Amino acid sequence: MAQFTMMVCPHDTVHEPERWHRLKQYLAKVIGETVHLSLSLDFPDFQEHLHEAAIVYANPGDTLKLVDGQGYIAVAHPTNLFDEAVFVASESSDTSSLAVLNGATITTVTNLIASKVAVRSLRKQGIAPGGFEHTDSWLSVVGCLWRGECQYGIVYRDTYEGLSEQGKGMVKLIGNTDEHVAFHSLLISPALADKQAALTEALLAMSNEPAGKAILDELKIAAWAPVTSEQLATMGAVMAE
Repeated sequence: MAQFTMMVCPHDTVHEPERWHRLKQYLAKVIGETVHLSLSLDFPDFQEHLHEAAIVYANPGDTLKLVDGQGYIAVAHPTNLFDEAVFVASESSDTSSLAVLNGATITTVTNLIASKVAVRSLRKQGIAPGGFEHTDSWLSVVGCLWRGECQYGIVYRDTYEGLSEQGKGMVKLIGNTDEHVAFHSLLISPALADKQAALTEALLAMSNEPAGKAILDELKIAAWAPVTSEQLATMGAVMAE
């Protein structure tokens, strides 16, 4: 029996990584193979070894790289979890309208898809920022606003929601996106291509049977849905903006 490796986006294994062990065990039974879950220390470690894994739960950017560059197959994505963003301002700001962002300089992590989703959302509302100031992390955006070094920012929604109440109090929330165009995906490498049908069937059925639903509840995933080529194309277009 062959042994395959499963890897998960580090953002999702920071808390209660054992939840992913249970999903790994579930998938191993489906494909009838031994699967080892390899946890990454950080994103550089994850991305360095990503191509070695047969099963990957990846963020939108890594999903596109694996599909386009390594021939991976995006099998399914959570129906209720999307990569969205929030718009924040310095705590002392007296604005509560996104209109203030028209012509303004916004601090964000410019190369990550949540920022691009945010720009897409603003564009649909007829809001055109004057420019963007890049920073290396979402928490750096929060810190910049708190210190008064910048006035407006875009932050990954999961990062904002993970802040303590004290952390949220360091900034003023003025809006959020609801685009539903970017999401994490469960992918398989070409080595497991012959298992695609079985995995797809099992993943889509998980929410309808007790053992599978218990695992999904732990992961806060309502259910899985197939990833379509149209969805991948849309994500690619957003990422390229």
